[in-house]
Amino acid sequence: MKKHWRNLTWALPFLLAVLVISVPALRHQVSVAVRLLMEANLAELRTFVLSFGLAAPLVTFCLMLLQAFISPIPSVVIFLLNAALFGNAWGLLLSWISSLASALLCFGLARRLGRPFVSQFVREGFLSRIDDYLYEYGRAAVLFSRVLPFIPFDFTSYAFGLTRVGWWTFAWGTAIGQTPAILFYTFLGHQALHPLQYALYFGLWILSLMALTPLLGNWLTRADGSPRPMPEKEEAK
Repeated sequence: MKKHWRNLTWALPFLLAVLVISVPALRHQVSVAVRLLMEANLAELRTFVLSFGLAAPLVTFCLMLLQAFISPIPSVVIFLLNAALFGNAWGLLLSWISSLASALLCFGLARRLGRPFVSQFVREGFLSRIDDYLYEYGRAAVLFSRVLPFIPFDFTSYAFGLTRVGWWTFAWGTAIGQTPAILFYTFLGHQALHPLQYALYFGLWILSLMALTPLLGNWLTRADGSPRPMPEKEEAK
């Protein structure tokens, strides 16, 4: 029975994909959402999501899951949208939960389907970089990779799914590591700022992360002990 439910859980994303493709009206809504996300058109996205009424939080949750499979849709746009729609507290909570769910979905699919599936999204060079983090930071590698700027969030989830990092280690590292960025983007999304002000805040955020990253790396290395042999990736199924 347990195995049956586990198989059903993994089949759910594919069943939903078939549903979207099969229903013209739903397929149209998804195509509109994808276009607006790729354009980062927050004004039209706000109108689009609000048109679903009480289901608006569920819509942005589903959009967060969707962006994990469609490149180059940035999750940042959804963080800003949630803050603008639902305020600081609820927007932050929704972004945090949906982002963690998206990461766990990518991680689980990579672990279930193996390298042939992941190679459709992630280049081999990026997988090697994740190996380097595992070698240097051990169990704290997930946390470190989440804090680093310019590292694609979903690609990282796929890559860790091919390693021997456990579910719990991946979950807590992601949950903690993603929080500073979500806090920052929620703050920005709830402000009525000029585009140049957004750019200034974003630039200061990136510079701060770049300055603090070496300190964080040194602390994580000491906290987790000496480096250990590089964990092997699982063979593709």
